[in-house]
Amino acid sequence: MRILKPEVAKARKEKILRWVVQQYVETRRPVGSQMIASEALPDVSSATIRNIMAELEEEGYLYQPHTSGGRIPTDKAYRYYVDYLANVQKMAAKERERIEEAYDSRVNEVDNMMVQTSRLLAMLSGAAGFVYTSNVQEQRVQRLDFIPLAPGAVLAVLVTQSGAVRHWPVRTGYVINPTRLRVLSRFINEEIEGLTLAQARRILWQHVHSGHREIAGMADLATQVLKDMERPQADNELYVEGFGQLLENTSEDDFEDLKQMMRFVEERERFSTLLSEKMTGMEKSNQKLNVSIGSENELKELKNLSIVSTACKVGDKTVGMLGIIGPKHMEYTRVMSLVNFIGSLLEGTLQNWTALPPAEKDDDYE
Repeated sequence: MRILKPEVAKARKEKILRWVVQQYVETRRPVGSQMIASEALPDVSSATIRNIMAELEEEGYLYQPHTSGGRIPTDKAYRYYVDYLANVQKMAAKERERIEEAYDSRVNEVDNMMVQTSRLLAMLSGAAGFVYTSNVQEQRVQRLDFIPLAPGAVLAVLVTQSGAVRHWPVRTGYVINPTRLRVLSRFINEEIEGLTLAQARRILWQHVHSGHREIAGMADLATQVLKDMERPQADNELYVEGFGQLLENTSEDDFEDLKQMMRFVEERERFSTLLSEKMTGMEKSNQKLNVSIGSENELKELKNLSIVSTACKVGDKTVGMLGIIGPKHMEYTRVMSLVNFIGSLLEGTLQNWTALPPAEKDDDYE
């Protein structure tokens, strides 16, 4: 006879007790060993479950109202169950707090926000995390802000009227007075608000070359920002992290499928197209969370994997999405909660960029 380790036997007994309490609360009917064997512990024999239930009865957790019938929980069992739920809630609260702290620390440098978000999703899920944002090239500008990060470093933040946000660091090599930076930002925004990026770039280049007095002394910064804005951009931004972890958690039988999926994701254009279609479908159906399992993905490379994703909105505009790619046997309850929660953190950060006026941001650095 196989002897279980004490901690394994204890965990099994507690699982049976919790299942009995939950089942009785839901049905108000005594619970028998056959039901547990077929619905809760299919890998454990009915005889073994009967022995465990007899032990629980001796310990005062279960009561058998009729001979040879099922068992019902006692007050002691209810107390155990309530304490267990309270402990689970405490653990969930601690994990939530840990995620918030991890997220805050990882988005301190705002220009790395998307990369760090996908990395955080991967780290917490043990699978692959991704963040996808849509193209901003044809959108109209709401404003362009400059935020001091450190001596000789400025963060440029571009916000479009549809709510999309692009940000990138600009190295100046010299310290810029916050007041001068605010004057430059105000002047630029008066000139480019409501224009497309292409139109905004043309207007700003004209001012740089004409030596406009508002840009005088800051032409180097304006020139660098314009060059960054003109840098070729993909139709979208895609950040994926965590394939190493996904590989570690993949069985040998699934290894070839995972390699196929990795090749597909590395073809960024195809994967971006898939995510763009998924995002459009979610927006049309007003769907916040989407779970596609195996063959539901309609792509052979993803037939043995699941994608859990959520849309990111700024106001009523969907500006991107994030999610987790993992095995079909993933812990869906936890992964769905994780994706929802990280999505809300990212949305909150994006909302901050569009909600605060430039002057409020700059004042923090004076």
